Amino acid sequence: MLKVTKTRILAAGVTGLMALTTIPKEKDVTRRVSDYFEQVRRDPLLLTTFFAAMPKGGDLHHHFSGSVYGETYWQILSDSNGWINTATAEIDTPGRAHPAPWKHFAELPRNGRFDSLKQAFLRMASVKDFNESLRPSDEHFFATFSKMSFVAPFGMVQGLRELKQRAVDEQVQYIETQVGLLDTAITLPENAGWEKSLVAASLKDSLAVFEILDKARAALLAHGAGSAVDNFFRRLEHLHQEANIDDTTFMLRYQLAASRLEAPLEVYRRLLLAFEAVNRRSLVVGVNLLKREDGEVSMRDYRLHMLMFAQLSRLYPEVPYSLHAGELAMGMVRPEQLRTHITDAVLTAGAKRIGHGVAIAYETACRTVLDSMARRKVPVEINLSSNEFILKVKNEQHPVLLYHTHQVPVVICTDDAGVLRTDLTRQFVLLATRYPSLHYADIKQMIINSIQYSFIYPAALKKQQLRQLEAALARFEAEVLRYRRPAVAK
Repeated sequence: MLKVTKTRILAAGVTGLMALTTIPKEKDVTRRVSDYFEQVRRDPLLLTTFFAAMPKGGDLHHHFSGSVYGETYWQILSDSNGWINTATAEIDTPGRAHPAPWKHFAELPRNGRFDSLKQAFLRMASVKDFNESLRPSDEHFFATFSKMSFVAPFGMVQGLRELKQRAVDEQVQYIETQVGLLDTAITLPENAGWEKSLVAASLKDSLAVFEILDKARAALLAHGAGSAVDNFFRRLEHLHQEANIDDTTFMLRYQLAASRLEAPLEVYRRLLLAFEAVNRRSLVVGVNLLKREDGEVSMRDYRLHMLMFAQLSRLYPEVPYSLHAGELAMGMVRPEQLRTHITDAVLTAGAKRIGHGVAIAYETACRTVLDSMARRKVPVEINLSSNEFILKVKNEQHPVLLYHTHQVPVVICTDDAGVLRTDLTRQFVLLATRYPSLHYADIKQMIINSIQYSFIYPAALKKQQLRQLEAALARFEAEVLRYRRPAVAK
């Protein structure tokens, strides 16, 4: 009979225990990167270096016209010999004539006066050198779009190329950018009082709203909505291909957005065209609704807009959409007007993602909404620099940790990087600096969320993008361990 000593039994037991508790290699690497991350998170420069190199997945809350830098718009107009008002620094594309003091860019001497006009334009079209004593920050932010957004479609190819190059440089593989319909030459016929009836019905009778919207949809489809979508697609695909956007390192897709400041049937017309476009499964992958949420028309028609999305979602069940909701703060509107916007966006409109969501703590149904978002996996798109500049909400007043602790998927985004003069790297630096309870694993998951909850279609393409991100994160973690700073001896 084989003699087994007590020592050998103990040794075998220890070996077995070690085998059961060995940390898989990839988890061990992530843990060691997390240790390094905690070492550098209080060093702004090393933290910036860390996030500049880290793959960041996608930017899902992104406005095309506000993400192109003012310098690029200036260059577009300079190259095309556009117009500039030498007294006000206002600009225009070359197509229309203007009287003095307007001049073509070619007429301007390249001297200090040219540079001063450029700087004046940049201050109007972005937050550069912003002085809050001159005007409120939210007013300045939303006013910037009237200064340059009309140049965006004129110089779209150059703008797309800029966005791609910046994304590749800072390890961003995907952008979902919001644009307006480039061709909306389709009007609603006589509406037999539908406009007034819609506003009245939205306050008390959802079924009546749906009946009117069904009639409006039928009329729009009968009067050429399909042709308008076809024309839009042809132009968008031409611009996208000319800009040479998609390759093995980067991909860009579009959301079509309607302005919430328009009359109700105009909002619906644009939303219907957008849903029709996304339903065709091309470069356009989602729908949105934009412009300032505290505007008079936005506040008056907010629930009506949510009912429009509910009706269109019933008719186009495969079309995803994100909604700006809760981009509000105490003092911007009356307290009671902070109570329901995110609730309506999630529970009435059925949004697949929420943009901003800053006012969540003021919602009457806050817990219910958070539970629904967590259960249904409805992510919130967090825009730290934007919320700080427009709403004056940051640090502990920002709800990012409220969402995170309630297991609502969080995605970090830029919003309008050109206007705000920022990038996605900076957003992650702010996140790590301001919220020390968020660890490396939490931030890494937020990055994975940006692809997982994107509107990329088809599903196989999204899986491919996820694999690409996971491989890039693995390479990044290996590089961190190669070059990490040694721990300081205690």
